[in-house]
Amino acid sequence: MKKILCLLLALTMVFALCACGGKGESPTADYVFLKEELGVETYAIGFRLGDEALAKQVSDAIKALVVDGTFDKIASKPEYADIKDFLCLKAEDFAGETLPERGSGDSSFTFKQGYDQDYPPYAYMLDDGTYGGFDIEVCKAVCEYLGWGYEGVPFAWDFKDQELNAKSCDCIWSGMTKEGREDKYTWGITYSNNTQGILVAADSDIETLDDLAGKVVGVQIGTSAAEMLEGDRKALADSFGELKTYETYNVAFNDLKAGAIDAIAIDMTTGAYLVSSAS
Repeated sequence: MKKILCLLLALTMVFALCACGGKGESPTADYVFLKEELGVETYAIGFRLGDEALAKQVSDAIKALVVDGTFDKIASKPEYADIKDFLCLKAEDFAGETLPERGSGDSSFTFKQGYDQDYPPYAYMLDDGTYGGFDIEVCKAVCEYLGWGYEGVPFAWDFKDQELNAKSCDCIWSGMTKEGREDKYTWGITYSNNTQGILVAADSDIETLDDLAGKVVGVQIGTSAAEMLEGDRKALADSFGELKTYETYNVAFNDLKAGAIDAIAIDMTTGAYLVSSAS
């Protein structure tokens, strides 16, 4: 039931973003999402297969942070305004559950969070050269709550499985889509919904998905949008003039601004963040 409610919330947000003509609203007037989306997904934390105990410990700590208000405090920061309405954890969902006490973890344990090095606003490099983002802040709060040490392990997204399987990190946690990967990982708590959409310049002639025929569309390697275009949405991708792949969405967005590509297939929270950051 919780997952259904989360998906309904995500669909409501999509309608709100996309309720005007062929193109939806945007944080600025320069770039907009098409009304037609690629699909709805949920975000969760991916652990190695068999790490059920660790996944449960982290998930229960996140529930405790939701109940004590820490999760919402992080989500309410201005830099995360683009994702707040897609989050689907509420304190009332965990009423009556037995949750871990603060400081109840093994103080000698250091939790290693693996994350995409360039996936704002979930995980990305800050101006001072360190890494931050919503998922990183929540993970650090989990470690502080349990009394664990924390270590961040940034990587190029395409190498996430190699890093996890090599035990360089304990999880993959930065806007990680669960759909289509259900059997590949032991999953922690689902904490957010998102929608994959098409971002275009507001003054472009692209109004519908059909208008992408013959166009150059960018996508980040290894993302849900890329997987959709290789799977359920392959017929759409086959209509493009070119599907151009990028290591990061930041580079793709720079190409969109420069007119080197016509559109980006991207999740709406990251797209909205890139647009609002450029304004």
